[in-house]
Amino acid sequence: SGQPPLGILYLAAYLRQHVDCEIDVIDPTFEHHPLAYMETALKAKPYDLVGISVMTPMLNEALFASRVAKGLPHDPLVVWGGPHPTVMPEQTMGYPEVDAICLGEGEETFLELIQRGGDPQDVAGMWYRADGEIVRNPPRPMIADISRLPFPARDLIPMDAYIRAWYSLTAADPNLTGTSVIGSRGCPYSCTYCQPTLRRIFGRKVRRRSVDDIIAELEHLKATYNIQAFMFEDDTFIANGGWAHEFCDRLRTCGLGLKWGCNVRADLVRRDLLVAMREAGLVQMNMGIESGSQRVLDDIYHKRITIEQVEQAAAMANELGIRVGGYFMLGAPTETVEEVRRTIAFAVRLPIDEAAFNVTTPLPGTTLWEQTKDLIAGDLTQFDYYKAPVYKAGKVIPARKLDLLKKWAYLRFYALTPRRAGRVAWNTLTKIAGLRKLLLRMKRF
Repeated sequence: SGQPPLGILYLAAYLRQHVDCEIDVIDPTFEHHPLAYMETALKAKPYDLVGISVMTPMLNEALFASRVAKGLPHDPLVVWGGPHPTVMPEQTMGYPEVDAICLGEGEETFLELIQRGGDPQDVAGMWYRADGEIVRNPPRPMIADISRLPFPARDLIPMDAYIRAWYSLTAADPNLTGTSVIGSRGCPYSCTYCQPTLRRIFGRKVRRRSVDDIIAELEHLKATYNIQAFMFEDDTFIANGGWAHEFCDRLRTCGLGLKWGCNVRADLVRRDLLVAMREAGLVQMNMGIESGSQRVLDDIYHKRITIEQVEQAAAMANELGIRVGGYFMLGAPTETVEEVRRTIAFAVRLPIDEAAFNVTTPLPGTTLWEQTKDLIAGDLTQFDYYKAPVYKAGKVIPARKLDLLKKWAYLRFYALTPRRAGRVAWNTLTKIAGLRKLLLRMKRF
């Protein structure tokens, strides 16, 4: 996707700021044979510690890397962090390849582990194995001021490749070169497919970086990588309207001239804020719309938005010339074929420019997981919200039919709507970057 692994890069930057140690980031994203590349890289040096950031859909790859590491003669300490071990610590510690896990926010925990020479004893925020037993250290408080964190260590990854692949603002202009930025941690909302996982990782309180700190990072990115644009990856950029206005005022007057995008909630979109964002360079906003059925939004996802709010937000952005992307989920438990078709028709009808139709997947630890785990078939290693449902046959829309509905959604949204089909054709036929980025996106599906 062209989105760098900022979590790992924050860890690396924080370590470099405080201790003198050699750090590598093994990133096989752009390799033709990523697992073989990872294995070769792990064997290339006698690492003391191998830290792996794990999301559930990447569980197989994490286990592969761990087994390679534990098979090395110098036997490095293998530590998992990230969403999966944070929400499923007991299950994670059941893997013999995993020596320890870091729960929640990782910078201070990982630093203390390194300062102790890799000994997790008494390191708050860690679980580890000792004499065959799991030792559960107490949790660690969140970092109160995330503005004091150094910028992600992007020099440790192939940033040129990430910038070439970056397509976050393709709807606005596929020729824009840019990258990802995070301005806050946490989310105050309670959607069943995210919470309480996000609260377990980042706490209940949303913590925001100072506007000056973000502007300084953007200045660094432009000077170092000559970017033209950036995307805020925060779950909801406009959750605090005052902070968002302050940021827009600074960005508009600082002279960087960058285009940008962000994620928004439909119920928080206000015309005065959108105008301020557009004047500061906003060219695209993405909304988690999820469904065209109010019942699904209310009863299954607890989204706390209405169909009317989505329509109003999309229309407002369209009127102001701001491109809009929509995220949708198909195939939730109790969702009917008619409701999926209603969602597809809703997406097509909305004045939005891009749409992503993913398969509803109950990620571990979420409310959706707790409410529907008895319906789940298969192993966690099979979770992939881009492709296939994980629910038992007969409990949701059949996998084959859901796959056809998803394909129909993309066909109808992009190819059978003249306005969108014309824009896609223009961008792909007249701009090399547009064709390359379209092919990259299609690989996901």
